[in-house]
Amino acid sequence: MPNYAFKCENCENKWDCFLSISERDNPTKEKCPNCKKKTVVKDWMDNSLAIGVDATLTPNNATGGRWNELMSKMKAGMPKRYGRKLDSPNNMSGTRWH
Repeated sequence: MPNYAFKCENCENKWDCFLSISERDNPTKEKCPNCKKKTVVKDWMDNSLAIGVDATLTPNNATGGRWNELMSKMKAGMPKRYGRKLDSPNNMSGTRWH
């Protein structure tokens, strides 16, 4: 379930909830748990922090530098037409087979 952040516009109280997508707007229809006023809104700034993605984690970092070594070995053992595709993955169309 996704994590959603909410805040009260009246008292600035912030909290987050794990909710299904179909329930994601329910807290905005309820009273603030702190001040009991109906001024609850989604706190969009905090939602991006709930994702928890490590942007520095690359295949080489995750394998201790062995990823490039593995790709070189794979490339050496396959026809050149496929090896070129390993060198330029950003040019791929997204289809599974070419």
